[in-house]
Amino acid sequence: MAKIPACSLSLMLLGWLFLGTNAAGAAKLLDVVKIWDQGPHNAFTDLVRWRGKWYCVFREADGHVGGDGKLRVLESADGKAWESAALVAESGIDLRDPHLSITPDDRLMMVAGGSVYKGKTLLGRQPRVAFSKDGRTWTPPQRVLTEGEWLWRVTWHDGRAYGVSYNAGERQSKDAKEAAKSDKPLSTAPADWKLKLVTSKDGVAWELLTHLGVPGHPNETTLRFLANGDLMAMVRREGGSTFGWIGTAKAPYKEWNWHETKYRFGGPNFIQLPDGSLVASSRRYLPKGAKTVVARMTAASYEPILELPSGGDTSYAGLVWHEGVLWVSYYSSHEKKSSIYLAKVDLADKSSGGSAAGQGKDALYIGDRLELFVDDFLIDKLTGTAARRLHKPTPREVVFTFDRPWEGNTCAYFTIFCDGDVFRMYYRGAQHDAMKPAHAEVACYAESKDGIHWTRPTLGLHDFKGSKDNNIVWTGPGSHNFTPFKDANPKATADARYKALAGGKGGLLALKSVDGIHWSLLSPKPVITKGNFDSQNLAFWDSVLGKYRDFHRTTKGVRDITTCVSDDFVNWSEPVFLQYPGAPTEHLYTNAIRPYDRAPHILLGFPARFKPATQQVEPQFMSSRDGLTFLRWPEPIIPITAPKDRDGNRSNYMAWGMVELPGKNGELSVYATEAYYGAQPGRLRRFSYRVDGFVSVHASSEGGELLSKPLIFKGDKLILNFATAPKGSVAVELEDSAGKAIPGFSLKDCQILRGDAVTQSVTWKGGSLAKIAGTPVRVRFVLRDADVYSVRFE
Repeated sequence: MAKIPACSLSLMLLGWLFLGTNAAGAAKLLDVVKIWDQGPHNAFTDLVRWRGKWYCVFREADGHVGGDGKLRVLESADGKAWESAALVAESGIDLRDPHLSITPDDRLMMVAGGSVYKGKTLLGRQPRVAFSKDGRTWTPPQRVLTEGEWLWRVTWHDGRAYGVSYNAGERQSKDAKEAAKSDKPLSTAPADWKLKLVTSKDGVAWELLTHLGVPGHPNETTLRFLANGDLMAMVRREGGSTFGWIGTAKAPYKEWNWHETKYRFGGPNFIQLPDGSLVASSRRYLPKGAKTVVARMTAASYEPILELPSGGDTSYAGLVWHEGVLWVSYYSSHEKKSSIYLAKVDLADKSSGGSAAGQGKDALYIGDRLELFVDDFLIDKLTGTAARRLHKPTPREVVFTFDRPWEGNTCAYFTIFCDGDVFRMYYRGAQHDAMKPAHAEVACYAESKDGIHWTRPTLGLHDFKGSKDNNIVWTGPGSHNFTPFKDANPKATADARYKALAGGKGGLLALKSVDGIHWSLLSPKPVITKGNFDSQNLAFWDSVLGKYRDFHRTTKGVRDITTCVSDDFVNWSEPVFLQYPGAPTEHLYTNAIRPYDRAPHILLGFPARFKPATQQVEPQFMSSRDGLTFLRWPEPIIPITAPKDRDGNRSNYMAWGMVELPGKNGELSVYATEAYYGAQPGRLRRFSYRVDGFVSVHASSEGGELLSKPLIFKGDKLILNFATAPKGSVAVELEDSAGKAIPGFSLKDCQILRGDAVTQSVTWKGGSLAKIAGTPVRVRFVLRDADVYSVRFE
């Protein structure tokens, strides 16, 4: 499969046209490239970003209608070089209007129409669906719904698929004709045929939810669920005024409010941006021909703001919001042959300093989020002695000794988190004598007000050797590695506010609890079955991804870590191995991965590297921005020799948890085991990190510099987490994208920083940064005997 280079069009020749009536609606075309033209007629696109890659799907055929249309899938790692990944076909069927979605179990789903033509006369049609686990191998197209239906697009929400189908062969029934004569408002009057809101658990078996009362031959409809849970529809109409309609409904999505726009739609699509605004694309019908446009949209309005380079046979866009830029796939024949294009659009509101998107082709949009230097995401250049440096936590006190009869020297798999004004700890109670179990493993619970002094509440729930006077919370399947968390999913039910994974027979079991103490199975069968599971297998609600993430132990030649995702904690995607670019292949036991509370878009982990020769483990540090690719540092953060008794077999397991303790401002606490398999009871020791203090950019007394990539921020000040030696210093300059100091924000305008601060504002003679917010800037740090741990604009 040959790779197709992205041949950039000349923007100076094509230009761009602003159609908005005010600055807040402005948009700017950053880039447009042709990514495919190898078919005789290439049209009807969709675009999705999945597992860190781009996928674009469209129809290849001899013409706009008729023939045996095939569905081409393109794949790209960077959005620049595209490769044909698949060609989906069905003999005798014209496959058309393909759209992509991601299923709850993390597969790609394609929905398309399947038409039968004689010449260009349509004889029949029925929707098709196909699925893929890798974007390249697809299941054969499978018929869904009934003959004559046309399912336009599928949107997933809370584990279910939703779509709108229509059958142009249907005409008004007797009941519908009677309703049309009634005084019902236009918004509920029936059409010549009815739009059908349908839903499915698996994308194959569909059921009717309700009819949508849109008049005027409604057809192509895109559905999106908004952040507040409402459902919105964008509907094309070919009868009456022909103007497109926009509708909204609250659960259970049977009562709709409709608004007619001032524009016709063709290939309608829209998405909601992180700031809550809506952006759409459609065909615009103009006296001189059709154009593909980008538009601002609300529940009651649609207003084009930008024409994309297009003409003739055009439209049917795919929309993805990525790193502050709108990516748009579409097709057009303005260069004679109908081809597939990819555009990048800046939606920044320049009148308010850039509220939604980045300006500049390659600028990173960071807004006001905290950024750490755990990776090189922000870094363009490091010069002089400047380099990233890994920091190790400081050993503190032993906080727990496991000396109860149901505990012992192999207590392990600790989970620690803050829950209101209480710190909760869960762990395995276990003892081994001469490497053999001395009693059955149990799951235990402890709590603390300060994270240092812990108590075992007498729960009276489970018997141990004839007594319930203990702190045991679970003795069922999975006691070996019972790993709970408090569910941050706002839709979690009250009886499942706490959830857990536990390794049982056949895989990982899902458990639930109303209070974190009383537990029951959420599902009678294991919910994840592919893996080894003899480790601390964990899961949590990822608020950035909007799904549950799991990380569990498996084997790929060595002990390793895989991940999968879920919408409901019961149905999980296929496990995928983590990637560690540049790191050697090593045994990894526990992983302790979690979102960093101060920057939840970054995942931090403390995998336990197992050393078979000595049967020892030592924790490492790693980080990720996508949950799949992790930067793993080679040196251990807690060596096996320090502090005392850390050189025993399997000591040094890191607890899953990172907490800020009362009175320990500017400090984060983590915990690790001691004396595992030792002669004495096992122990848990606390260690402390500086807040954000995992990795810094450090320069010696000889000095060094860090230059950031171009980035877009919002806010009026820059906050640093830094520390210098007594004679050290930090100075900061803001430069434009061309590398020139911005007047008022140069090095000579900066007040030099010295000392040690977790949150310190940088000040310049230029004053507030609000005047340059929303425009691309580079941040230049000049360091001398200093460390910078994190940055934030606010």
